[in-house]
Amino acid sequence: MASHIRIITPEVAEARGCQLSLLVPKIGKQVFERISQAGIIGDWREPDVIRLSPVPLYNTFEDVFRCGEILAESIDAIVK
Repeated sequence: MASHIRIITPEVAEARGCQLSLLVPKIGKQVFERISQAGIIGDWREPDVIRLSPVPLYNTFEDVFRCGEILAESIDAIVK
């Protein structure tokens, strides 16, 4: 999965909000559609960015962990 995704959210806390922006070249739209079908609520930005908000006020640790699993499963299903 790591070779197909890059976090583009700024590393410096003062330079970012509470969203996570993931660059997923070439297969991003397909991945976004799969995670959406699995119940993950995110945001698609052209050309290749998936935005997610793992905010503690709204999400549990389990929610965030499961999102990571679904993301990995989706990428694996597409690239195989």
